[in-house]
Amino acid sequence: MNNDMDSDKRRAGVPSLQQAVLGPPAPPAAPGVSGSSEHFQDIVSAGQAQGAANGPEAVKAGASHSQAVSRVVLAVVTVVVLVALIVAVVLLPMPGWLVDSAKAGNATAAKQVEQTDLTYYCPSRMALSDNGKYGDSEFQSSEGNVASSARYSAFGSVYEASVGAVTNGSEADNKKLTGKDTVDSAMVKTYSGTADHGSQAFETRLLAAKSGTGAAASVASWATDGDLKGLAASTCVAPALEQDFLLGPTTTGSTQQLSVANFSSKATSLQVQIWSTKHGTPLQLSTGNVVNIGANGETNVELSAAAPGNEALFVKVKSKETPIAAVVRSVELDGLNAKGSDYAVPLNAATTKAYLPGITGDDAVTVLARAEQTTDLNLSWIDGNGASAAKTQHLEAGKVFAVDLGKAPDGVTGLQASAASPVDVTAKVTQNADSGTDFAYVAPSQSFAQSAVVIPDHTDGVITLLNTSDSETKATLQGYDASGKPAGSKQVSIPGNAGTSVAAKDVDQNAVMFTLKNGKDVSMGVRLTQSDVQGANLASVAYLASSGLEPRNMKVWVNDNAGIVH
Repeated sequence: MNNDMDSDKRRAGVPSLQQAVLGPPAPPAAPGVSGSSEHFQDIVSAGQAQGAANGPEAVKAGASHSQAVSRVVLAVVTVVVLVALIVAVVLLPMPGWLVDSAKAGNATAAKQVEQTDLTYYCPSRMALSDNGKYGDSEFQSSEGNVASSARYSAFGSVYEASVGAVTNGSEADNKKLTGKDTVDSAMVKTYSGTADHGSQAFETRLLAAKSGTGAAASVASWATDGDLKGLAASTCVAPALEQDFLLGPTTTGSTQQLSVANFSSKATSLQVQIWSTKHGTPLQLSTGNVVNIGANGETNVELSAAAPGNEALFVKVKSKETPIAAVVRSVELDGLNAKGSDYAVPLNAATTKAYLPGITGDDAVTVLARAEQTTDLNLSWIDGNGASAAKTQHLEAGKVFAVDLGKAPDGVTGLQASAASPVDVTAKVTQNADSGTDFAYVAPSQSFAQSAVVIPDHTDGVITLLNTSDSETKATLQGYDASGKPAGSKQVSIPGNAGTSVAAKDVDQNAVMFTLKNGKDVSMGVRLTQSDVQGANLASVAYLASSGLEPRNMKVWVNDNAGIVH
């Protein structure tokens, strides 16, 4: 049967398996030629060689075609998958299991930020708010022979310090404070001049923000004739977004001139609010309550014109954009008679207990006070033995009160004010003489572990220390001369809630700058005197508060939540 099938295939022209592998059969041998096995083997070898030559090309062509098809399919699938993934990432929220969780949930970290660049505003000498010449010469106002002095000091780890004009000044005109540059030096960088040529900017760059490092500066102004007779003084003021003042009257003959400086390269607008002894709500000011001040500028506001006819004022100055520094020049006249002048500096934050060093026996004392909430204010004299009650005054919320305490008893070194709710207080201290009167504002002084006060040239002083704790405390006064070299020291011991006074000359004859160490419970201030004014038998009184030599820092809190990143 198989033979028949092979015969049929051959008839149909279909090659046999042997033909497919070895090629077509050889033609019949020519007559006379032998069909030996050797000849057959040659034919088979030739066929195999021909197959070996054609086979790899065929296989290679088929393989190349298959690879090309595979690559196309793989590329299409990859594009589809990538498009799907992109759409999913963009449109769908990230699964929670793919997000790294914070180590401690929503962790909170604290960062301590310290201030190493300090700036202070030092006002120019005392001046009349209106120095115009009107009417007969004998009735004209006059500043007289007013003179001034200023001292600037930098303590501790200080890189550099300089003094220059607040406005219209160039850095080349700045005065450098001199002293040793070494971190461990016991010397103080210092510079002394006048305040006759406008307000000054006192800038200090610290090497490190630490206890015992900082700056202090003060200005004094005096005259023996004219409408500014007597003595006035001010510490230099650090900028802040809000500054508050308690001031005397704006009645006839009294002026309150607010001077504001902006050290920023950005202009700002100020909101001025005033409360009086008449109302517990802010006054409607006749001059409006918004003041604009340019970049690196200075401006004056006549508070007496804005709120005339009041016995006492509480003034709040708020800056909208940048920190500002301000002082108030207060001048009082009674017809042709000078009744004194002084600078008012910004108050510290309202508190339930305040200490006012620098009040002495024979001072006529009026306490200016205001509270946001209705409360009772308790006032006590402080002397070398402790505190004794002076007066209690009921305060209505918002209203300003002028509390007359009369003359301070002999031996008094200061005043204590306490209340159940925070209160702003200032004492207006008056000295009388045959030739007239002079007054000074004594604001509360804060306690610091280390603090400083500097006395301007041509003035002298008595340092007053009040112990704000219930137990005895000891502190050390260190003096420095005008060149910044150490000049004497004195350890003082103060009973609880008591006070003591130390003349500057008792520390050292040449001491003009002072630091107080271990004074975390001690409030310090200085009562100034001036020899020309005393020699003219004129009334004179002036006060300087101390400045803290403690780091100015702020703690910044940061919430760490890695879950918000996806």
